[in-house]
Amino acid sequence: MADTLTGKGYLITTTDAAALTAGGSETITLVGLQISNIHATTASWVTANIVRSGGVDSEIAHQVNIPINDSLQLLNGGKLILNSSDALWLDAENASSLEASLSYLVQT
Repeated sequence: MADTLTGKGYLITTTDAAALTAGGSETITLVGLQISNIHATTASWVTANIVRSGGVDSEIAHQVNIPINDSLQLLNGGKLILNSSDALWLDAENASSLEASLSYLVQT
């Protein structure tokens, strides 16, 4: 089994969409999930969901407000597991206000 520690940025929009999806033969351990409000004048909320390919989906944050020029650490030292074809979905109140920084371990 190969392990790759990596990360990515993701611009959160007002459309609920997958920010990260585990491939068919992957397990992803999400170790960092920070959401930053980069807008100079508008606060915005974020909603985050884990969508399971088999099983029950779970909402990990529901319309959590992020003030102007501030950030939110969603995991606070915890970890989330995405099994094969599971996904992390994010959406925001306002377009072009929130960016996510994701750190994760991919196991194949």
